[in-house]
Amino acid sequence: MACSTGSLHQDLHVSQGDVDNSVDMDRFNRNMPELGRKTHQVLQSTPLDLIETGKGLKFQAERPHLVSLGSGRLSTAITLLPLPEGCTTLGYGAVDINIQGPGVAAQHCYIENKSGVITLHPSGNLCAVDGLQVQQPTRLSQGMDL
Repeated sequence: MACSTGSLHQDLHVSQGDVDNSVDMDRFNRNMPELGRKTHQVLQSTPLDLIETGKGLKFQAERPHLVSLGSGRLSTAITLLPLPEGCTTLGYGAVDINIQGPGVAAQHCYIENKSGVITLHPSGNLCAVDGLQVQQPTRLSQGMDL
């Protein structure tokens, strides 16, 4: 890996099975004050606008980020994963963003943010952008599917 990473690793995902309705959400918040504080701190340090759009809710962030649309077909979770300046590692174990799937290596790839220019580095592992395999560093732009 060409650059070292900071300590981005954060787990902000709460699965739908953990919190099913507003009563459960209230109970969850009362029983998990530390998680609430951690989430609040992350939201304070990440400029994020929530805009009501009729029947929907629009999330808008100033800084580059990945969007995870849950971990399965029945998941309703949406997670924004910020890409701070420097490198963000993807894989499993001691990485910034944990990913799952067949063939995922411990240090599968990394994404570099250099002054707002976002580049995916496959690290010799199978990676795809918009359904096409990439083997070289690839610049990413808004809306691309990894």
